[in-house]
Amino acid sequence: MAKGVEEGPTPRCFDITGTKEIKMMTFGVGSMMCHGFTLALLHLEYFMANIVCAFEWKAVAGEEINLSEKQEFIVVMKNPLQTTVTPRSK
Repeated sequence: MAKGVEEGPTPRCFDITGTKEIKMMTFGVGSMMCHGFTLALLHLEYFMANIVCAFEWKAVAGEEINLSEKQEFIVVMKNPLQTTVTPRSK
């Protein structure tokens, strides 16, 4: 092997769990981006709208819904949403 060329990752820098970097971008980026991305988002919006319309959502008894956020890889709820979900009567 050539002088000064490493054979592998430096053990101190090697992240075996993969938690320090993104290993996979689901829809890709730039010119290699998935052409179905916008269609997938449209279907997700339609799916969520149908879920919200088909069920009645109520806060768990004695608890208040907290909409505060925290930043992770994306913005998520600080406290998980806890509700009782029942089918709507027709």
